Amino acid sequence: MRSILFTAALATTFASLATAHTVLTTVFVNGVNQGDGTCIRMSKNPDRATFPIEGINNANMACGLEGANPVAFTCPAPAGSTLTFAFREWADEPTKGAGPIDPSHIGSIAIYLKQVSNIATSSPSGGGWFKIYSSGYDSSSKQWSAKKLIADKGLLSFSLPSGLPTGYYLARSEILAIHDVSGSGPQFFVNCAQLFVSGSTSGTLSIPSDKQVSIPGYLKSSDPGLTYNVYESNPGSKPYTVVGPAPFRPGGPGPSTAAKQTDGVIPAGCILKNANWCAKEVPDYANENECWKASDDCWAQLDKCYTSAPPSGSRGCKVWQEKKCDVIVEACRSGDWKGPRNKGQKVGTDGESSAPVPGRVPGVGTAPGVEEPVTPTPTPVEEGGDDYESGEGSGEGEEEEEEDEDEEVDVPVPTTRGAVVVTTPVPTTFVTRPAATTDAGAPVTTAPPAQGGGKKKGCKKGTKNYRRRLGENQGR
Repeated sequence: MRSILFTAALATTFASLATAHTVLTTVFVNGVNQGDGTCIRMSKNPDRATFPIEGINNANMACGLEGANPVAFTCPAPAGSTLTFAFREWADEPTKGAGPIDPSHIGSIAIYLKQVSNIATSSPSGGGWFKIYSSGYDSSSKQWSAKKLIADKGLLSFSLPSGLPTGYYLARSEILAIHDVSGSGPQFFVNCAQLFVSGSTSGTLSIPSDKQVSIPGYLKSSDPGLTYNVYESNPGSKPYTVVGPAPFRPGGPGPSTAAKQTDGVIPAGCILKNANWCAKEVPDYANENECWKASDDCWAQLDKCYTSAPPSGSRGCKVWQEKKCDVIVEACRSGDWKGPRNKGQKVGTDGESSAPVPGRVPGVGTAPGVEEPVTPTPTPVEEGGDDYESGEGSGEGEEEEEEDEDEEVDVPVPTTRGAVVVTTPVPTTFVTRPAATTDAGAPVTTAPPAQGGGKKKGCKKGTKNYRRRLGENQGR
């Protein structure tokens, strides 16, 4: 038996590492990346986006901090399809300096769904929630679910039940950390994604009364899953019970091809997307004044892109600046006043607008003891490698490497979407409209806000490029 001194020392070590947390940043549907922050409700505050919810009866337990606020886009996902959620310890940095969650965090992972009548106005709080995925301690691999999440690089795959009726749903991720239940208490990390599920039926889903819960209100502080002491209990002999109801997975014939999404659809004229913001084509131009007006429009859109960017990142904004706005500026300078070039075509690639995927997307996961309905299977997702040793973490966090402020990672995200890339080189000198030109408004001067808790290199470069465009850095 462990000594009291050893247990206390171990608990202190783990508690000291509890400052690093996690957040849901990205949704994949059948292996296709929907884009960083797209369809996901998360706090716009980069300093709090990764923090746990305080209090099990807090209304934020439903969809997280600021989770009652809808986002512009809702991701389409057929019933029975494979969803993958990506989690990050730092919202905008999935591959450098940190994993999806600190190794000290031990606990369970669950996925809940709630069918809503209106994705923009229905409250996430209250009844109607049911669990479709649950994972605590795997006795066969001797791994807690959080350790498995680390091994899979923060990528959690699960399947939507095939019997879901067509409609709008909130998909709630719940990571429960119990590494410090005797100190700060259990920690809930919660986010919601907006989904439109196309099923074979319509109407409201019928949920058994013992499988439906209200959030908040589905937990008591005395629940065994909230009081389990990982330092005094051996999950091999004293099994851990995941909090909440048993999973409910209605079966059915599979998705419908006739279902039509009307709300939260990405606009047809969207030529570049960053999270839940879309760029539209600039006005046509055929002379110098019109060229500079188109430039002003481009930069005004860029300002809105940075302003709307969630903590998960503003990479798409940077692509818009370099491959659209800067290209138009160079055209106006050089006398190329007929445009815009590549009118209406997609700007950049999806890979450039999202962070690199940290690993291979794992296959479908289901809760232990849950029988998955047999449904037509989409193209299988390649199984990810597992390079993390099983068992409990050592309690020693890895020291984060010092980053070069100008270093950029440019690894394309695997995707099946086509894209048209603007190949015009980005100019090295940035200027505004000549002083003699007065017919259009002044260029946007608002610098993009900092994102990602002070770790966002893209925004720092964006600020510098704004100054270059205003002529402050010319000749340097």
